[in-house]
Amino acid sequence: MIFVACGTHHQPFDRLVVAANAAGQHETVVLQRGASRQPAPACEVHDEVSPERFAMWLREARIVVLHGGSSSFLEARKVGRTPIIVPRRPEFGEHVDDHQVRFAASVSDAAIVTEPEALVAVLGRFREPAPPLQAPPSPLAKRFAALVAAWHPDTAPPRR
Repeated sequence: MIFVACGTHHQPFDRLVVAANAAGQHETVVLQRGASRQPAPACEVHDEVSPERFAMWLREARIVVLHGGSSSFLEARKVGRTPIIVPRRPEFGEHVDDHQVRFAASVSDAAIVTEPEALVAVLGRFREPAPPLQAPPSPLAKRFAALVAAWHPDTAPPRR
């Protein structure tokens, strides 16, 4: 399942709804449509969703696609997701200024940024990066922990 969220801004984001509908021709798409009224018959459409349901879809989706809002992005990162970000653009009447475009550019190392017209192609090649492996502590970290434990024995890590 692909989860696509247009956000709750009062201006519609019809370009993302059209792209989500195109993706829905190939895979199940759950779409939070917001203020858009563009039909998306190939999607499971929800105009608004509760924060709990939003969080559930972030966790359960194979791919997460979000508008360029910082709150949505932070929620996705909080549950370990690498979202695809599609920023709203003021020149299309999707927002009042270009802050979503600027925000998307600033987080491009932690997300994939694309335009709606390229979304289906990006979805076709997107693979969620594996979470980083927990690296063993470095020798310096081990020495530092031993020093702290010597000064404060109650903070010593458990022995294995």
